[in-house]
Amino acid sequence: MATEEQEPQELDDDELFDLIGAVGAGIGVAKDEGLPPGARQVGTATAEDAAAKLADLKRLGRT
Repeated sequence: MATEEQEPQELDDDELFDLIGAVGAGIGVAKDEGLPPGARQVGTATAEDAAAKLADLKRLGRT
């Protein structure tokens, strides 16, 4: 029984989309003036963390 060999995928698509979604969600929360400042700070931190991870992956050539 032959199997196709594929190069190992370095970054799972779901992981990439999760990071992109986290950036968007974080920005949305950070910009929502109806939320308390603490919640907006969490949104900012979430977006910044996800963006930093995406930048690291790009720098490492994993995207």
